[in-house]
Amino acid sequence: MRPRLGFIVEGHCEYDSIPSIVSKIEGHFNYPMVNAQSIGNIIKHTDKLLLDIVKTYSPEKIIISLDYRDALRQGIVDNCIKLKEIVTTNAKDFIESQVNGTLTLPNEIVVVIADKTYDSWICADYENLKTNELFDASKITEEYTNVDEEIESPCTWLQSKLKQKVDLKSRAYRKKVVKTLRPDVAVQKSRSFRKFHKEVCNLNAA
Repeated sequence: MRPRLGFIVEGHCEYDSIPSIVSKIEGHFNYPMVNAQSIGNIIKHTDKLLLDIVKTYSPEKIIISLDYRDALRQGIVDNCIKLKEIVTTNAKDFIESQVNGTLTLPNEIVVVIADKTYDSWICADYENLKTNELFDASKITEEYTNVDEEIESPCTWLQSKLKQKVDLKSRAYRKKVVKTLRPDVAVQKSRSFRKFHKEVCNLNAA
């Protein structure tokens, strides 16, 4: 049986965290996922990444998730719309190149951009971060409408709220951070997470 979803993610943080997030949305995570290991690989080798997951698992829908800030910092693009256009075009070109082949192609490939970074999604449920063992609740005093726009540096913001300095990019700590994220709350405070949530839940999401 074909999996309903498949994921291509930018790096290790997403690879370690997205299964937990999707499990909270769906109640499980039984989906294939490819770690591109850099934004450059997603942009330059979209076709190879798609071929890998399609050839091995043939998911009905593929979600490609990447950060806008990394692409901006590397000078690849100067806005998230352009980034989405590049990867979406690459995905369309892949489908067109394989349409007469033997692969069972996905019904849909969507690109979701985390704005500004994936850490924005963690910030979105800032209220429940107060209950997380790594964070000092007394330091989390702000209220936000859309963390994508209102928190300029999500990683710096998270670091500033910790009880003590830890490496939030390490797998062990990343899993501890994401465990308190509530998707139903995060969708209210992050527009880009709302898009990701919608794509996970609905095969026909716009």
